[in-house]
Amino acid sequence: MINVLMIEDDPEFAQILSEYLSDFNIKVTNFEDPYLGLSAGIKNFDLLILDLTLPGMDGLEVCKEIRSKYNIPIIISSARSDISDKVV
Repeated sequence: MINVLMIEDDPEFAQILSEYLSDFNIKVTNFEDPYLGLSAGIKNFDLLILDLTLPGMDGLEVCKEIRSKYNIPIIISSARSDISDKVV
């Protein structure tokens, strides 16, 4: 089984994605709060799905924090439309 950490503050989106991925034997653990996500034992996960627009902490800051300590693949999820937000 693949374990995915998701840091996403939209519970409806997180639920839909979690249910979809479960069909492929992928377990998703979601945190709406980025600080809780950062303390979730990232080394126990195979992949991170990260929203850029989070309460209390910008998603890019979360990404930098994780990347400074771990070599986990990260997929960015965002509703931002600026080209500078799309090319990171």
